[in-house]
Amino acid sequence: MKIPQFWVRERRLIAGRQVRLHGISADSQQEAEQRLEQRARLWQDFLAGIPGMPVELFRAELRRLDECSSPYASTIFEAIEQQPDSCNIITRNRYGCLVLNSVSLCFADVDRFRPGLWAKLFPSPTKEQKQLSAAIRKLCARAPELSARLYRTAHGWRVILRDSGLTVGSARESELFAALKADPLYVKLCRKQLCWRARLSPKPFYRGLKRYPNPSSTRQAAQDWIAAYNAATAGLGVCRLIDTFGGPLRDPMVELHDTVTRALTPDLELG
Repeated sequence: MKIPQFWVRERRLIAGRQVRLHGISADSQQEAEQRLEQRARLWQDFLAGIPGMPVELFRAELRRLDECSSPYASTIFEAIEQQPDSCNIITRNRYGCLVLNSVSLCFADVDRFRPGLWAKLFPSPTKEQKQLSAAIRKLCARAPELSARLYRTAHGWRVILRDSGLTVGSARESELFAALKADPLYVKLCRKQLCWRARLSPKPFYRGLKRYPNPSSTRQAAQDWIAAYNAATAGLGVCRLIDTFGGPLRDPMVELHDTVTRALTPDLELG
């Protein structure tokens, strides 16, 4: 996963074209801003057709500025709130929600488990949950090393998985996500962002809060919004633990997840 400590983003008109620019740094905001300007100059040379700037070199230089060797990896532009360890980072997304980004703990988002038009027209969450539970139980029976935890969310389910050989983008991940009918967009984002993600705090829309201030706002504006958000969502949970499968899944990140999402408090409204 690529989550820079310092970053800046903006749109700029270059050679008659609107270009999205960004700069990232592990050291300072000033360096992030300098890299944005370097990026702008690269775009200027490329769009102006400067000799010696073929498309392959242009793309390589952009990746160099991002310190990224892969052309497919996507940077996560979110404020870092906490880093429990080298494999897990908690960020605040553009909606203002806390998100756990992990390369050690696999999360699967499941919106619908029953396939077909009939299931879409006449959804039955209770029946789907039973079928999803049965599918997880079957997976664990076939693989004794697999552990799983099933949670109910406001509009679907969340599954935490732990298994040998399970890494982001691996064949084992593909196999498990297919069996659980994980949300295709979530699967695509995981592979692009090189990590698994799980929202830890409620969505602000459920409480009619104003939009989370954008990065150009003052620190005080963000702090005021977060204080109002925490007060408004104090009675909401994110998910509710339904069942566990396989061997015990002992991990500090599971404990953190369950605490922050209030997953072990059964009567909370989910949001």
